[in-house]
Amino acid sequence: MFRTRSLSRTTSSGNGRRRRAVAAVVGGVLACTTLAVVSPAPAAASWPNGQVSITGHGHGHGRGMGQWGAFGYATNYSWTHTQILGHFYRGATLATRSLGTLSVDLSAFIGKNQVVVTSGSAFTAGGVAIPAGGAALLRYVSTNSYQLATSPGCGKPWSATRPVTSGAIRSSVPPSSLSSMLSICSGSSTRTYRGSLSLTYGGGASRLVNLVAMDDYLRGVVPRESPAYWGDAAGGKGMAALQAQAVAARSYSAAQNRYSWARTCDTESCQVYGGAALDGVLIEDPRTNTAISSTAGKVLTNSSGAVMSAEFSASTGGWTAGGTFPAVQDLGDTVSPNHNWSISIPATTIGNAFGVGTLQSISTTGNGLGADGGRVLSAVIKGSSRSVTVTGNQFRTTLGLKSDWFKVAKPLTAPTMYVTNSLSSPTTAVARAFGIKGDQPFACDFNGDGTDSGGVYRSSTATFYYRDSFAADATLHQVRLGAPGDRPVCGDWDGNGTDTVGVYRPSNSMFYLLNTNNRTSSSPLTQVLLGGAGAIPVAGDWNGNKAATPGVYDPKTTTFYLVNTLAPGSPRLRYQFGLAGTVPVAGDWDGNGSDSYGGYQGNLFSMVNVLGGPVAARTRYGLAGDRPLAGDWNHDGKDTVGVGRDY
Repeated sequence: MFRTRSLSRTTSSGNGRRRRAVAAVVGGVLACTTLAVVSPAPAAASWPNGQVSITGHGHGHGRGMGQWGAFGYATNYSWTHTQILGHFYRGATLATRSLGTLSVDLSAFIGKNQVVVTSGSAFTAGGVAIPAGGAALLRYVSTNSYQLATSPGCGKPWSATRPVTSGAIRSSVPPSSLSSMLSICSGSSTRTYRGSLSLTYGGGASRLVNLVAMDDYLRGVVPRESPAYWGDAAGGKGMAALQAQAVAARSYSAAQNRYSWARTCDTESCQVYGGAALDGVLIEDPRTNTAISSTAGKVLTNSSGAVMSAEFSASTGGWTAGGTFPAVQDLGDTVSPNHNWSISIPATTIGNAFGVGTLQSISTTGNGLGADGGRVLSAVIKGSSRSVTVTGNQFRTTLGLKSDWFKVAKPLTAPTMYVTNSLSSPTTAVARAFGIKGDQPFACDFNGDGTDSGGVYRSSTATFYYRDSFAADATLHQVRLGAPGDRPVCGDWDGNGTDTVGVYRPSNSMFYLLNTNNRTSSSPLTQVLLGGAGAIPVAGDWNGNKAATPGVYDPKTTTFYLVNTLAPGSPRLRYQFGLAGTVPVAGDWDGNGSDSYGGYQGNLFSMVNVLGGPVAARTRYGLAGDRPLAGDWNHDGKDTVGVGRDY
């Protein structure tokens, strides 16, 4: 696309001499010599809108088996649990091991110093026999020193305390039902556990540890990690996913040895474990119990025969993350409700979370596996005060994202004009949002005050929108002219000191020019035939006679064709300039009262002061992809440059 403009005004010398200038908008420049300055227009000072849109894939860390992927492979591909395990845990061997008791740190009791336990069968606490239905309150004092109180049941009056030397709480009979297991009374609820309990000390706090047989432990893990109803899915094919979960959970826990007081924990940091029941309702499920018993003793081992820590997560999003086990594609994950997800986060939240001030940009580098560049390896968060580089997982956890496989959507930015008052030291003097995506920006002196301001042409509705200044509250004017597909120009066609609009129609190489911006049905149009296929329009006062005339730039031959009158058959002036990709621009760069041309390429402007002469100035301003503008923004009698961005 392109923009062109022409304008007329009195020079700052006050001698009444009129001068013409022109601006175009779109691409690049070439040139030959002289005067180079470098200073690009700044990128947007802050995230262009209030929300940052993020899309992603999967839920969890993505290492090892994807639970939803296992379910998808079982139900949609009829895979067995050995096929599922072989896919996700490549290089591992399925073996049988005799596994003993597992010690589990119960996180709800860290630092509580005491526990209240009851059972429908007789049990012991601190070595003291407690009858069926009774309760014991065991309090940790110091190493091998405890206080014990008893009562007829939870919530009943306690006896006087007595000293005991053990923190162990054990059932006196093998548990045959929930009522015969140990139940912890905590407020108004009870949680029931298989095995025994031990009140101890470790890591700077008191601890309550559940000592339980491996497969009894798994009874409380597998239904918390994978829904038991999966076992009924697809005519029972879903049982393979539960069996794979049982083997993975057994392997993971058997490989754990996290603490001096317990081998594992009961939270997501290890595996989610809730015991056997909560408030008398079983957590265990017959379907997951079957999955556990049908894979009894099965674990994943490495080449040395050691049990492997078989990590798993809810949803891989379509590719596992790699790590101990190689990254693999997970076609089964398409059944996951989090296979694809999206979220919108306030830009201020992200800026504050990473301490970068006002958020400006986010860039990411992925591992290349899967859509959107794959899982994010690193993210750079840039703000007004500093830039921060974090890992994809750090970005995920800081913002609470579902996984580290995400993409930050490019923000929808407001189309904005940036202008500078200097070609030698170009810093942005004005930045003003104007128009909508798809508009074509241009600039002219619409009210004849000698200062240019911005406007846009909306080709879809054949409407010009402009203001008489860059002030935010300046009145918005509209002019209807042209047809969809036309390109805007503007200039002082009749030399009266005020710029008016026109359009160039590529389909017939015709300019249609107005001498008024208050168009009525009777307003005459001046028509000028000029150009050909692919021509880009420009306009300017090429001979210093105070009136603008049109021109075109042929990008195929990198040639300007200009006329000095609007009369039919006016001689064409021809000037070679630029290279492939040059976008034309025009203005009175030296303030001598006549316009000359230039070009824009990347973010480099190149300008000549004399038609057909050498390049007199070059300046870098804007960003690649911006659309060039030109005008006298500060009423000093000389044109400088500007850019339209995000149009």
